[in-house]
Amino acid sequence: MLKDGMSRYAPVVLRLGLAAVVLWFGMNELMSPAAWASYVPEWATSLSGLTPLTIVYLNGAFEVVAAILLAVGVFVRTISFLLFAHLIVIVAEIGLNPTGVRDLGLAAGFLSLMLSGPDALSLGKK
Repeated sequence: MLKDGMSRYAPVVLRLGLAAVVLWFGMNELMSPAAWASYVPEWATSLSGLTPLTIVYLNGAFEVVAAILLAVGVFVRTISFLLFAHLIVIVAEIGLNPTGVRDLGLAAGFLSLMLSGPDALSLGKK
């Protein structure tokens, strides 16, 4: 059983774990954008005027930057909110299938980080 003092590291584990997931997806999108282009909804290309590949590159870059900032603990609340909103849009688009439910769980993790803010090991700690 963990001592109570260990519980302060729970947000650190959550932050780093979620950052690793987002970094993995972002890097995959940047390295193999064609594999992800089919996931871009038609409304996103119509609304932006961008090609699916361009949207994948931009999304991958956003995710890599967000993951790095989250990993070091800078702008934790802002980044967590952006990733929460990003995942909610994805869930709304794809529905509650296995991927959507997974993304809903990840979104809940980002909501938790947003509410808790910087943790004991965040560089952006107040």
